[in-house]
Amino acid sequence: MGEYVMLPSFAPGQGQFGVRGGAQSAAIYDRLMRWDSQAGEFVPQLAESLESNEDNTVWTLALREGVNFSNGDPLTAQDVAFTVGLHQNPATRSVAMTDAMQIDDVKVVDPRTVQMTLSEPWAGFPALLSGTVGEVIPQKAYEASSPEEWARAPIGAGAFVMDEYIPNQKVVLQPNPDYYGGPVCPTLRFVQIPGSQGTFDAFQNGELQAGFLRGPKFVNAAQDAGEKGFLEVVSSGAVVNMNSGTGGYDGVFTDPRARQAVGFALDRELMDQRLNGGEGQPNSAILAETSRFAGGAQGPAFDKDRAAALVTKLKQEKSWDGKVTLLISDAPELVESGVVVKALLDAAGFDVTIENAPISQVTARQFKGDYELVLGGLAVSDADPASTFASGMTPGGATNLTGIDDPRLTAAITELKAAADIDSQKEAAARLQEVHNEVLPYTVFANGVEYVIIDESLHGAKSTTHSVVLFDDAYLED
Repeated sequence: MGEYVMLPSFAPGQGQFGVRGGAQSAAIYDRLMRWDSQAGEFVPQLAESLESNEDNTVWTLALREGVNFSNGDPLTAQDVAFTVGLHQNPATRSVAMTDAMQIDDVKVVDPRTVQMTLSEPWAGFPALLSGTVGEVIPQKAYEASSPEEWARAPIGAGAFVMDEYIPNQKVVLQPNPDYYGGPVCPTLRFVQIPGSQGTFDAFQNGELQAGFLRGPKFVNAAQDAGEKGFLEVVSSGAVVNMNSGTGGYDGVFTDPRARQAVGFALDRELMDQRLNGGEGQPNSAILAETSRFAGGAQGPAFDKDRAAALVTKLKQEKSWDGKVTLLISDAPELVESGVVVKALLDAAGFDVTIENAPISQVTARQFKGDYELVLGGLAVSDADPASTFASGMTPGGATNLTGIDDPRLTAAITELKAAADIDSQKEAAARLQEVHNEVLPYTVFANGVEYVIIDESLHGAKSTTHSVVLFDDAYLED
């Protein structure tokens, strides 16, 4: 499989997103639950069942019988409870910490049953166990290791075990002899290929049997070529993140008017024409039009004059010269996007300097708050968008890359999480959009489009949240 970004570490809580190597983590750990996008429901994976009380505040998980970790130890309810605690511990640096903190109490009922009590109603709670929190960590083995050792040599209940690991280059996995599901594909190899074009070329040349593509140009090319795969339209998938006070930043984007100016300055239709030949999905809203939660609410519309007026006022009030820095990864498609964003912002009165860096560095710098503006994207799954919004836009959120801290956003996201049916979820999402337009920690310029291409010889692969592919049933046909 050709990866867009390699998994940065096998430490707990790093394998949430397919675009960031989530398939590697899931192959070793597996997941308790899985989002079945075709059926539109969560289904058990390592779990046998997951049930809730009437108001979705207490969830009871039953584990499959006969599941062992790759070291031979049985997977137990205590391991699940331990894993939740790891994700709640800030020292773990889990990308799912925000969601894990919604669990107030974990009760081990018996060796195969766990009861989890939440701090507030959450109808989409199964999404938590379909992501990296559902990758159960064996307590005894983890405590006998060190964090540094574990990050390179993890033990899980998944179908594969580590064979070779070269960070940011390749991961080679072999079958787990204790996997409950029986024999699996003899070798699973993940390799780093810069950019989606290179991945698609390698796939067409027969060098790959699977590959992660991102961006409408490459997804459309694959689909036009008849290549099968897993498509995910990602809400808030292409954004400009604006540092509103994280990592010690105290510049102009701590003022919401500067952030709003960026939102008004972007001509999203023009960007799509320049970047995708009009074949993309330009959007200003935090939810894609195709989302089952979307109700027609829109983000900031292109208004060059309004953007310029805000920039002029800020220059006068703050004795600011308009200079800002835009961080962009060196992936060719993102470099092109950065040039167009710079031109539109400069036209509104900004003076943008572009800074390029390898994609792994850009990712790391975003998490440290070491940027002013950066092209990025949220990995919003339509299985449960509220959890991603909570992580990305609430104080202390594990993926709150902008540092935004606004009680109005927090209240609107809490309302969306608690909404129990699709109509109330649409109403809550519309209210969240209204607040987002005022606060604007990031501005959307397009939906993200992700496509995991699958060769016709590869069978049994299946998708879950955030474009993560599971290979526990996968095999190649000669």
